[in-house]
Amino acid sequence: MAYGIFTMYLRENQIVCSVQRILRHGKVWARDGGPGLKRHFEVMGVVSLLMAVLMLVGCASELVGDASNLEKLEAPTGIAIHPNGRYAYVTGSNFDLDYRASDGGALYVIDLETDQILPSSKHMGSFSGNVVLSSDGRHGYTVTREDDALVWFEISEDGSSVFCPKAKEDSNSLSKCRIILNDDPTHIAITRSFRESRVIDHQGVEHTKRVNFDLLMIAQQRNARVTAMTVMEDENGDLSFSHETASYVYSASEVLWLGGERFAVTGRAARNLSIISPAISADGKVLGLYANQTVNIPSGGSAYQGRGMTLDPLKKNLYLLNQYPKSLFRIDVTGLAKDDLATDKAQVSQMMLLPADMLKIAWIGSAEEGVLYLTSVADDLLYIVDPKTMEIIKTVELSDGPYDFSVQGDAFYVVNFLASTISKYDISDPLNPVLLKEYLKTADAAD
Repeated sequence: MAYGIFTMYLRENQIVCSVQRILRHGKVWARDGGPGLKRHFEVMGVVSLLMAVLMLVGCASELVGDASNLEKLEAPTGIAIHPNGRYAYVTGSNFDLDYRASDGGALYVIDLETDQILPSSKHMGSFSGNVVLSSDGRHGYTVTREDDALVWFEISEDGSSVFCPKAKEDSNSLSKCRIILNDDPTHIAITRSFRESRVIDHQGVEHTKRVNFDLLMIAQQRNARVTAMTVMEDENGDLSFSHETASYVYSASEVLWLGGERFAVTGRAARNLSIISPAISADGKVLGLYANQTVNIPSGGSAYQGRGMTLDPLKKNLYLLNQYPKSLFRIDVTGLAKDDLATDKAQVSQMMLLPADMLKIAWIGSAEEGVLYLTSVADDLLYIVDPKTMEIIKTVELSDGPYDFSVQGDAFYVVNFLASTISKYDISDPLNPVLLKEYLKTADAAD
């Protein structure tokens, strides 16, 4: 069986055939055991044959294709909810390359009250990751692996529309709101931070200058890269970006904000979990990155395959999913509050084996009585785990291909990759989530 899915991507409306991307996308998704694997292994040989024929035809000819369908949710991979709770922002990945690679992905704006995709949805590159919002809900960020980009967008005051301020007013694309990062960006974490400094004005008066910014940490799967980025807004509302990249975690796959300016980074072929912080100047510019600590993760092989992470509300324990062997690690991180350079600031305290590949994890409920939610695209189940005993206490059936989720108070929103829907659950009782609604469910899906 061919190992990998042959993909092509566009550059200036031309087909550019890249063996590197063929191998990278195929290997990444095969290693993921992601939702597409259920069906893509079945057609991999056929796809490889067809792509080989296309390569013989020539790689420099024009490709006539379509941009993504902004009226139909397809292959969603990320979700964020506006602070007002009414609008969801969902990334569409174009995983099957049904559309042009350069603009076959999508950022959908979905009205959760009317159950409709709104006209302000936008085209973007393919193979998108998660999506995050600024603390005030005015800006959003995602990554697209097809063009190695961070994609940013602005959000209207009421949350009903997104736009790229660098594009024409009637543009339905985010292509002009990209920062090219290279090295396969896959996942983002965000927080809000600032710098203060003492300055003397032109009249000789000393005062405090404060610079506020969004702080992003971005995992990249190639070359062990991690990027720190600050996003600042001037008095005219224009954004400026500063970023630096360093090599820390091989095949970095996910980032978790730990508090302050500390982030945990895991990888799909890593030996350690890295705790990383940026060095930022007084004017908000990123100067570099440094590792606070690396945590050794035990594995049955030469490396572990890190997936989702979460932190308990008291920030005492970090929970890390591992794809091989299928397991969940509890990592004591209470020592991270120390200022000394001791090597035992964080360490694995317990491990439990899991019955299936798990993709994402979240702490649900209070610090005292909370539980862990683990989602699996392998069997479409939600696993509820007791974090004290590290035992599965319940499973709940989900829709087809639960991929990413967002927790908003007592609401738990799940994007379903294969069903191309969004499920909303009431989690006021964390042990008994109740399905309230499945959004954008078509007649075909209902059958």
